[in-house]
Amino acid sequence: MSEDAAMPYNPVDDVQAPIGEIQEALGKAERKLYQQRGVKGIGITKTAGGQDAILVYVENEQILSRLPTAINAFPVIGEVTGEIRPQ
Repeated sequence: MSEDAAMPYNPVDDVQAPIGEIQEALGKAERKLYQQRGVKGIGITKTAGGQDAILVYVENEQILSRLPTAINAFPVIGEVTGEIRPQ
């Protein structure tokens, strides 16, 4: 069977932490990072290798450079979104 997806999905390759651990890391990230001006959003994602990670949306590159590399051993992935405003 052939797959035409841009990134094949292999569930056995996923490196998942128990849900409680990533949720705990998310809570810690929210408490710590929302205090920083320019942090626009925080969530959970996966690394290219399938490991659970904390995703942080930031306003600019300067804020991105101040993010920690990990929280509770989960990698932190930053993404510059610019300013986010409700419409």
